[in-house]
Amino acid sequence: MFHSLNFGLIPGEELYSFCKKTVLLVDEKKVAIPAVEPFLSNAKIRLGDFQLALDRDVNNPLIKIRKQKTKNQLDAFMALRNLAESGSTRKKPGMAEAANIVLEIIGKYGWTTLKRTGQKARYTLLDGLITELKTKHADEVALIGATEVLDELEQAQAEYLEADTNVVRSENNKSAPTIGDTRKPLVDNVRQLFQIIALQEVAAPSTSVTALIASLNELITTSLATVKATHTRTENAKKNAGTAEVN
Repeated sequence: MFHSLNFGLIPGEELYSFCKKTVLLVDEKKVAIPAVEPFLSNAKIRLGDFQLALDRDVNNPLIKIRKQKTKNQLDAFMALRNLAESGSTRKKPGMAEAANIVLEIIGKYGWTTLKRTGQKARYTLLDGLITELKTKHADEVALIGATEVLDELEQAQAEYLEADTNVVRSENNKSAPTIGDTRKPLVDNVRQLFQIIALQEVAAPSTSVTALIASLNELITTSLATVKATHTRTENAKKNAGTAEVN
């Protein structure tokens, strides 16, 4: 049995590394497990497509700009969320009630989903969040002192949209695949690899299958630890930057 793995939590370059190592491990055992061959071949093709997409991202300055605008979106969203959380503990009359209303609206659009979802879905969710807060809860936003932060989030949205439009225009003039086009097919094929290996363990168990599953589980554990460590470093850096600004 394989360890649980949420592919959606793995960033692009780490995903490529994980899938490449998976393909190499399975490739070493394919002679002893012939049933994996067609799934392995598909995974290799998808891995190659994903690598081309990653390379294009590295070389396209417009994509780097979009990444920064995406970061600005998330930073503004987290500032709004943190401000509302802080307000929910205040004793000033009406403050906690207003903050909890804002928090409820944030939860409606995705408490953590906004950080993990795709760029286009995030834009749509944030657009809905901003509209609802501005049109229906402007008083509550003002009471907790979040009007300026909400304006910053709206500005970050506009800047992201402009950056994304520029990327799309540039991509239309290129034949290389995009990460959006290649990530899901790669993940789907690697999942199929895991599924066929798991079925093989049930239908025709062998020392080769057992050894492969053990190796893949070790890879999953190591990869998840790497992703978690990267996330922790990023969050700590943000906290340290915020502390430095206050000081």
